[in-house]
This record gives sequence, C-alpha cells and structure tokens, in this order.
Amino acid sequence: MLKDLEILNGELSVKFDPLNTRYTVNMNNAAKCLDLKLDADEESDISVFNNEINDQFTEVVITVYHEDEMMSYYLEVYPMENEVSNVQNNFETLEINLTEPKIYIAPLIASACFLIILLTFAFLFKKKKKC
Repeated sequence: MLKDLEILNGELSVKFDPLNTRYTVNMNNAAKCLDLKLDADEESDISVFNNEINDQFTEVVITVYHEDEMMSYYLEVYPMENEVSNVQNNFETLEINLTEPKIYIAPLIASACFLIILLTFAFLFKKKKKC
C-alpha cells in the first residue's frame, strides 16, 4: 500500500488516502507524463503503467506489490485546457418569461373528471321519494 502520493506537475482531485484507489488528476496540457512522488514500504515494489499522457483522457495505473499482496491505484488524468473548453461549450442560454401566466391543464382535467364521476354517482344512487 502507498503511504503517500504527490503529483508534482498536476493536481489530485482530493487529498491522498491510502485506502482510496481512484483519483482524478488535472494537469498542464503541455506535460507528456505524470511526475510522481511515491512513498511506500521499503520492501514494496512499485509499477507504473500507461504514464504517457495524450490530449484527452488517460488512465495511469500505479500497482504496489508487497509480499503476496498487491494494490492498484487508478489515476484518471485530464489536461486542464481541454476540461475548461468542454465546460464552456456545455453552457446554454436559458430565457425565462415571467409575465406569461402558467395554466396547469392536467389538474383542471382531473378536477373536471372527478366532478363528472361524483355527479354520476349522485344521480345513480339518489334516494327516491315515496308518495
């Protein structure tokens, strides 16, 4: 298990916790790989897989081997420039017109149906007067 993980050329989404195995990393678009500072037990072996960053999403896997156990940490790496442009492209203009009254058709229809049913039952089951 890792004791500590630092990204020297990027930012982890949350503070590192050895028991959390998934992280998001935002980094400078110009970097081609993560500059990692890893801290583990002396007897542990560490393997880093797929540490070549492209212009889009990249998943870097850090695996720590200790005796017969292994633990992997997954870093989802996003270049900062692409993330900002994607967020800006997702905004839409929302116009609200508060002067137009809202007419709720469904409650009106439901109320009318209820009244019709009520009047029908009243007509069918009314008591007849005896002369």
